Amino acid sequence: MTNAKTVLFYPSSYLARGWGSVFIAILLLMCYIFNFSSTTKLFLTLITFFWGGELFIRGAILQLLRCYIGFNAFVVVSALAALLFSALNVLREGISVPVQGFSAVMPFIFAVSNFIKYFEIKHIGQSRKFIESLDGFIAKSVLKICADGKIRKMFVSEVELGDSLIIKHGERIAVDCRITKGKTFVDESLLTGNITLAAKQAGGLLLAGSINKGEEVQAEAVSLKNTSKIAGVLEEVKKSETKKILLPSMLEIYAYKVLIFFFIIACLQLIGSMLWQPENIFYWFLVFLFILALSGPVTYMAAVLLPVYFTKKNAQKYGIFIQNDNALNLLNESTKIFIDKTGTLTAGRLEVAEIEPAEKIKEEDLIKAAYAAQYSAENIFSVALKEYARKNKLPVPKITSMEFAPNFGTVVKEGRNTIMTGRKSWLEQNAVEGLPSAEDTQRTVFYVAKNGKYIGAVYFKDRLRANVKDTIAFIKQKGKKICLISGDNRGAVGAAANMAGIEEYYGDMFPQDKAARICAAANMNEKTVMLGDGFNDILALLQAGVGIAFNAANNVFVSWVDIIIKDRDFAAFKRVFGFQASRARIIKQNVCISVLAGVLSYWYIIGACQSARWYDLFLIIFITVIIMIFNSKRINYE
Repeated sequence: MTNAKTVLFYPSSYLARGWGSVFIAILLLMCYIFNFSSTTKLFLTLITFFWGGELFIRGAILQLLRCYIGFNAFVVVSALAALLFSALNVLREGISVPVQGFSAVMPFIFAVSNFIKYFEIKHIGQSRKFIESLDGFIAKSVLKICADGKIRKMFVSEVELGDSLIIKHGERIAVDCRITKGKTFVDESLLTGNITLAAKQAGGLLLAGSINKGEEVQAEAVSLKNTSKIAGVLEEVKKSETKKILLPSMLEIYAYKVLIFFFIIACLQLIGSMLWQPENIFYWFLVFLFILALSGPVTYMAAVLLPVYFTKKNAQKYGIFIQNDNALNLLNESTKIFIDKTGTLTAGRLEVAEIEPAEKIKEEDLIKAAYAAQYSAENIFSVALKEYARKNKLPVPKITSMEFAPNFGTVVKEGRNTIMTGRKSWLEQNAVEGLPSAEDTQRTVFYVAKNGKYIGAVYFKDRLRANVKDTIAFIKQKGKKICLISGDNRGAVGAAANMAGIEEYYGDMFPQDKAARICAAANMNEKTVMLGDGFNDILALLQAGVGIAFNAANNVFVSWVDIIIKDRDFAAFKRVFGFQASRARIIKQNVCISVLAGVLSYWYIIGACQSARWYDLFLIIFITVIIMIFNSKRINYE
């Protein structure tokens, strides 16, 4: 699967051809040093072009068939010009352009190009392996208890709803299922981002992709292989990674522009010289080839890739980790930015603002139940309740099992009591009795139920992160639309949006709703960016053109996003734009330096020097790369 700008070949082929080109370049230089015959030199040069450059020739042809001129064509044209220049110099030695050892330039071009492409394609190969490895998040087989009581091992694709399964210690769960016998502890970090083991007992839900860390249990399948919650997430991850593979290489940015520039200069030189000295047409044709050979694929690669490297390195000093090189370009081209509220736009440091018990329920009983329900949840509500419990010296609850549904709520068992906390709509779906007729839509709140009966609500307050208003204003100045999306109620979301200066906002959104909203924007030709802070945002992060995890914890999902920001200050997002602008500017400067080096090489060898030595060009390339290294190190946010 490719597009016009991505023609991929097996990585090891690039590596082998790179080392082969290095070996031939050394042989050619030895040929010049020890005065080997011109035929030997030409033979080695031809081998390099048709073997060392095979992948670039194939790539250029495939891209040209798609009406695209890119980096492959750039390398091939430069190398072909070097080959023809060297060959014609041998055939017409009397009127040649005197550049000793120039034929070694071509294998040098292919050597560096092959090595660069090897590392670039190796990264893509790792992405493909990662896509293939995603299937490992779901077990391949299960142990089923058959009707006759016998236990049979079967493929997970054979599981049907209602099948009775055995889940052993250390086993990754294959399908969503509910415990029918036994109790255990389960690692659900892959799905929920919660690093605390969840205690489960009879009636507890086991999610596919989680790992049984406790005793063996029996469970009833409540989903199929392809309908489990993790299956949907993994499918979106695969689509996201495949999309990244098809993004054009950074080397494609200015390749055709530089090639066309040197081609025009070479043509103008040829036409002008033919009019001026038509009797020396062969000599000026050699000069034409010489200019094309000096177009500089090697220095061009350094011009583009050095800023990419130093951008990553310098951004890390500010807690910004760029995992997708194209992400900054896509961010700059974006037209609409979606931002999650709690934990992203806001500080995510909630405080208990009010406790509102139901009729005949004591405030103390309500807060103890809420504390028990959130004790092991490891989320912003849990942190707020633990702080409240510490100040008010509440006893540590004794939890026997816990289920955590991202963006919905939690269910725990404390002794014989079952406690639920979460959205009013979610409690309604679970047949909780006595819920208030109207839901508070102006504040952040979760509702609490005990043994199926509503016992009250706990209200929280939050504040915007530092520098939110300035950053939102900055994004608007760049002409980008902003939309705030959150699972919180619409009133609370609206209040935060008004404080931040955001006009478009949506509340009461489940994870799939956020992803659908971003998909709808993409269908309207919007180029989207998503800022989120947790696993409940992963579907939206994957659906967006650029996914940015803000202040993310160190768990599995962060490897699935393009950029990670580990900073509590919202201005860090503004810095990402700054690094993009700085990188783009430095790349342009480096490309200009690369072009200037080619022009100076032409002037030095054709104009100022009558007989250049073989190492002169390599010295020019080396000095040019050193200059670009120092220039690239200056990258910083602006």
